[in-house]
Amino acid sequence: MRAGLKIFNRSFSALIPRGAGVTGHPTLDQPFPGVTSPNVEDINTAFSKATQITKLANGMRVASSEKSGGMCSVGVVLDSGSRNEKNHKEGVSHFLEKLSYSRTRKYESPEHMLAALEPFGGMYESLHFRDVAVFIVSCLPDGLDTATDILSQNLLHSQFAAQDIEAARESIACEIEMFKMGADQEPIVTDLVHAAAYSNNTLGHHKICPISTLPYIGKSDLDGYYKANYVPSRMVLVGVGVEHDALVKSAQKYFPSVLNEDTSDDSVAEYSGGYCYKHDNEPPPSIGPQELPTLTHVSIGFKSSAHQDDDYVKYCVLNTLMGGGGSFSAGGPGKGMYTRLYLQVLNRYHWIYSALALNHPYQDSGIFTINGSCHPNHGWDLTQVIIKQFKEMQNGKINHSELERAKTQLKSTLLMNLEYRNIELEDIGRQVLASDERKTPAELC
Repeated sequence: MRAGLKIFNRSFSALIPRGAGVTGHPTLDQPFPGVTSPNVEDINTAFSKATQITKLANGMRVASSEKSGGMCSVGVVLDSGSRNEKNHKEGVSHFLEKLSYSRTRKYESPEHMLAALEPFGGMYESLHFRDVAVFIVSCLPDGLDTATDILSQNLLHSQFAAQDIEAARESIACEIEMFKMGADQEPIVTDLVHAAAYSNNTLGHHKICPISTLPYIGKSDLDGYYKANYVPSRMVLVGVGVEHDALVKSAQKYFPSVLNEDTSDDSVAEYSGGYCYKHDNEPPPSIGPQELPTLTHVSIGFKSSAHQDDDYVKYCVLNTLMGGGGSFSAGGPGKGMYTRLYLQVLNRYHWIYSALALNHPYQDSGIFTINGSCHPNHGWDLTQVIIKQFKEMQNGKINHSELERAKTQLKSTLLMNLEYRNIELEDIGRQVLASDERKTPAELC
């Protein structure tokens, strides 16, 4: 049987032309015969034509991008987050995250909104960050007016009923409890490293509602923050897969005028540096037959650049070059297995559970961190390993192949992500908020 198999293998391989793959076609590093390579300039022109921007009288900006496909995404990117809580109780933006699409002047409940979107195959979602909030409705193009109406109701006419506020409070308390039970402490670590970097100002405000203020946030607190920050001049209405003129017309209909004066806190982020330490004596509870590991989490960072600075792309390349992940990750080069934190940390120190580089860019500042986790007995050792990686960055010992790999991987990730409507929507909104324009992928790459 083995001999017959060897004969079969030899005869099969003999049928494949030299230089061709198993299918008989040219290998992927060779151009296909008769297929013209795409012109990068033509692609760049197509992207620049696709993104149109109009500013309305109320200060709102409307941006649209052409995209093929049967569905469209309409959303609002709002210049507001936990960094704007200086004059409000810390954690109020976390409450508003939970109260998204809950109850408005026109829609009595989330079910009523879904019923309005159902004929158009629609659904909604929201994403909340330290600096911005993103509200998205995806539906068939015929549902553009309904989608814009639902967005305007949530962003201008939300009503915070007592039962909804209590439900949000319970949801946040449950979320905090789940963080304690889970092995992934990244949200808590990120909160702490920002608090250390920007002590008591802007980006240092906790994104996760503190336990100390959780019981005391009420309707008046929510109304105060909502009226100060949720105004058209801080919004960009973005449509992907819709006609620009139709989107502008819909915006003028549902976002007609300024209802509230913009009184949001726009303080500049002041990088202070420092440290935060949190000790938990209680081991994570067991939620299954096998107990979760008790880990020490360490995050060390330094001030990087804002996303409008000239050095921003350099930090993005550095982040991709350092890479990292968990010790149980699987996959090839596309999963980052050739990045420095895998080759020089995870592959060398068996006691390290995870090591990950993260770049956090914002409008006026940014921080670059390396996060790691290990058994508590190795906490000091992990700190030294992370510091050593920063020193090697500073020494500039980067070979040509790993630099080119990082650049290529960054380009690939950027272009792949922009294939998704909702990611493109957020990208357009963030860029227009920051600079009133959108740079094309060709310009960035």
